[in-house]
Amino acid sequence: MSDFQKKFDELLAQQVEKSGKLLTEFKAAGRVSKANPNKEDYSWWVENGQEMVQRWVEWRDGSGWDFFEPTPGVPAIELGMDIILDEVQIKMFLDRVMINQDGELVILDLKTGSRTPSSDLQLGFYAVGMEKTFGIRPKWGTYWMARTGTTTELVDLDHYSTEMITEIVTKFKKAQHAEIYLPNFSHCQMCGVVQYCRFKNFKNPNVKENS
Repeated sequence: MSDFQKKFDELLAQQVEKSGKLLTEFKAAGRVSKANPNKEDYSWWVENGQEMVQRWVEWRDGSGWDFFEPTPGVPAIELGMDIILDEVQIKMFLDRVMINQDGELVILDLKTGSRTPSSDLQLGFYAVGMEKTFGIRPKWGTYWMARTGTTTELVDLDHYSTEMITEIVTKFKKAQHAEIYLPNFSHCQMCGVVQYCRFKNFKNPNVKENS
């Protein structure tokens, strides 16, 4: 058994215990294919996860980027932040904050999925979190894609002002209080209650019209 699989098993056991569910209740990501008839299940991750780690090592060695240290000697890895916007508490865990070759701060979010994120709003939230927590605001943000070992194009995060992010939080807060929840059809395969959703299972007799 490789060191990667040992660590993977350890972390997986922690998640199973934390969730209170059986491992068999966890859903595999991806799609059924000839190469992956069981989707991206445990075996898939054991086989491919180690390659993703190696891609990260190679990218780090060749990037010329270094870790930002909000506290001397402590690199910004899984950087926890807890901020308040319009009386709403927001907890964040930022994957990485890096310093590029030009000495500029870059928010780096790691993605292991096959799809490149269509929005950089997540990075904007992190920029505001950094500003509110440390008084330092990274100008740039990017996603590191584990399946290719490359980053997406750098995004200028200056337009994600504290006022803009607060407005988004305020509108979400109002919608939550009014019990307005709009379905996001692109995430149905990951939803734990999709079987009860009338928008997805409108033929299910056990799903009420006003659910």
